[in-house]
Amino acid sequence: MGGGSGDGHHMGTGERYFDVIVVGVGSMGSAACAHLAARGARVLGLEQFEIPHRHGSHHGHSRMIRQAYYEHPDYVPLLRRAYQLWDELQLRDGGREFFYRTGGIYLGPEEGAIVSGSLGSAREHGLEHQLHDAGEVQRRFPQFRPGGGHLGFFENEAGFLVPELAIMAHAAWAREGGASLLEGEALVSWGAAGSGVEVKTAAGVSYQADHLVFAGGAWSSQLVAGLGVELAVTRQVLAWFEPLGDRGRFAPGRFPCWFVETEPPYGHYGFPVLPGDPGLKVALHRPGEPIAPGQLRTAGLAPREAEIDRLHAVLDEFLPGCAGELSQACTCLYTNSPDGHFVVGHHPEFEQVSVACGFSGHGFKFASVMGEALADLALDGGTELPIGFLGPGRFVG
Repeated sequence: MGGGSGDGHHMGTGERYFDVIVVGVGSMGSAACAHLAARGARVLGLEQFEIPHRHGSHHGHSRMIRQAYYEHPDYVPLLRRAYQLWDELQLRDGGREFFYRTGGIYLGPEEGAIVSGSLGSAREHGLEHQLHDAGEVQRRFPQFRPGGGHLGFFENEAGFLVPELAIMAHAAWAREGGASLLEGEALVSWGAAGSGVEVKTAAGVSYQADHLVFAGGAWSSQLVAGLGVELAVTRQVLAWFEPLGDRGRFAPGRFPCWFVETEPPYGHYGFPVLPGDPGLKVALHRPGEPIAPGQLRTAGLAPREAEIDRLHAVLDEFLPGCAGELSQACTCLYTNSPDGHFVVGHHPEFEQVSVACGFSGHGFKFASVMGEALADLALDGGTELPIGFLGPGRFVG
């Protein structure tokens, strides 16, 4: 029955039964595999690409993590747990750093979504923060020039994760626990019958399990029928510009993560510069143009000149004299639910199937705690983590 050792590519027919199969070993799937394996479950992770990869939503060197959550205060308890789990994972990974606490400055009008929402969450949950007027922002962080009428909300515990390293750490922990993670093995079909599930892969192999977890990112709509959720996949542009002057002024400790509400309720964001980084990163947090997953791999989807110019213009406006020539640019995917909140819970029709999708734009920081929640759902049938407001049932009817 085992099937928990080795790379899984030489399993005999008797080794194709697992406690849990996880489809998609990216942000959420790698974390789910890790938590499941740590609890002694026999786990199979199926990934159509490599772990990690550049075809979806988790590449690009940095993802912001913050607790004063303007999107909804209900996320804050999940974030507190996510922070604990990221700290534990970083220690477990032998001290290779992928979680940086740098503080975060959010700039926008007092009545805008970012500052007022962050303030609401901070006050409700007692999070350490400071509110600055434009002059105070410039004195504290001379790199910035806030817009007219902008306030600055500073969150002490904000920072960023290096997503590729974090996924590698979760995958390594999963394998240590005996999980079989198969790369380059896409799901072709699945079925739920009785109390179990069966999946078939592109390699022509079938596997059975007690529970199936879907964490397929932008491919979720193609993988999971009957969810009753309309997911929108969009193309997003990321760019890095050569820092001007002393590169050290953008190092963690001297330069925070930042977000400016440039297109209410959306905006542009960026990060400190680590040694070896391509430069000052900037991107627009707003769903881009619709795209089919898989299209990122085809020609014609590279960032366009006008998009790069717009990103540079934002840096020139709010971080004048900081950004030089373009050093790197790429595109990635957002997968958004209709209300912009995550979709996590049991499949509406099948108790033995769980799903986690619709994370884009603000999901990566939750991967650690979502792995724990998905392990709970698969092994215990439910979780004490406060994910009720994210259930797929909210879209039914």
